[in-house]
Amino acid sequence: MATLSMFAIVTLFLHYNTTAGDHTNIISKTYSECTQFISPINETVVEDMHGAASCAVQCVTETRCVAFSVSATDDMCMLHREMFLTGICYSGNWRHYNVQNRCMNGGEYNQEKLTCQCYGGYIGQFCERIMQDCTEGYKTGHYTSGSGIYLIQPNIAPTPFKVKCLMQHGGYTHAQQRNYGSADFYRSWQEYKDGFGDLSKDFWLGNDKIGYITNGRNQTLSFVSRDMSTTFTRQRMYTSFTLSQDGLYRMTFERTWGHTNPDKSGGDCLSELKGQPFSTFDHDNDDSTLNCAKEHQSGFWFKNCTPCNPNGVWSDTPDGKRAGIPEEMFWIPVTGDNLLLSCTIYLQGI
Repeated sequence: MATLSMFAIVTLFLHYNTTAGDHTNIISKTYSECTQFISPINETVVEDMHGAASCAVQCVTETRCVAFSVSATDDMCMLHREMFLTGICYSGNWRHYNVQNRCMNGGEYNQEKLTCQCYGGYIGQFCERIMQDCTEGYKTGHYTSGSGIYLIQPNIAPTPFKVKCLMQHGGYTHAQQRNYGSADFYRSWQEYKDGFGDLSKDFWLGNDKIGYITNGRNQTLSFVSRDMSTTFTRQRMYTSFTLSQDGLYRMTFERTWGHTNPDKSGGDCLSELKGQPFSTFDHDNDDSTLNCAKEHQSGFWFKNCTPCNPNGVWSDTPDGKRAGIPEEMFWIPVTGDNLLLSCTIYLQGI
């Protein structure tokens, strides 16, 4: 027998109490006569079930149960593996119910696979909880392709929040995206703390949220970019990436590597900045006599000042070369003077 969370059981009781008093609700309707099962009856008899609510709880804890029948005279309950063609119906001393809400939070029950298909970031046998990150959603089998906006709730996050997920190759949570030139990244400390932009276009997820994700469980950060020097997408990986919880969002990681093909390797930018707190123009936390965030017109981890500025000013030059100004986007270790065309920061849970 599958184990059902207390939240799911309480939800089921609340739902049953509603439907028992009003048989014209959206879940089921009243019929004067029972209609046959979709296929032949396949049932389990349970005794000493005191009422429909007890039988309903018994049904929802059985993975294969999708309908149940309650005897009005001898406290018996029948659990069925097939639904009735109608909703609530009556025959003799029996009342019959379809359990069409066994999948919670908008999930859909697949009678052939005997599983719930969850949506929007919910996972679990009954779609009863929200995934910690996009990787967990992928690993549960609920989300395995495409990209979209989902709810997540890392272990230490006080409330759920929305993220963009790439639901393939293991599941990736977007921390940043710059592909459209649609957002200004020269923002205040509070804006970088909370996050800004449009999750379907350009955005910074928010340092608080990135901190929740990276401290909730082990994460690998991937910096993926395109530039004018290669036709390939470049990638750089940083394992055990975290932001500190001291309010300064210090950036640390264990090790880094890139693709063996030089045209696909992103080059290491963050090692020089490891251990640095985050900086914005109104919170100058770098080691330089300059205000690096103001100099580069972005928010990032700066030291003296930086070999990379992925949150700099979006630029577009006719020859595909950098304009040579400090505020533009750049990732010097590999792109040199070539224009950085796009960049995305992903987190993947381990």
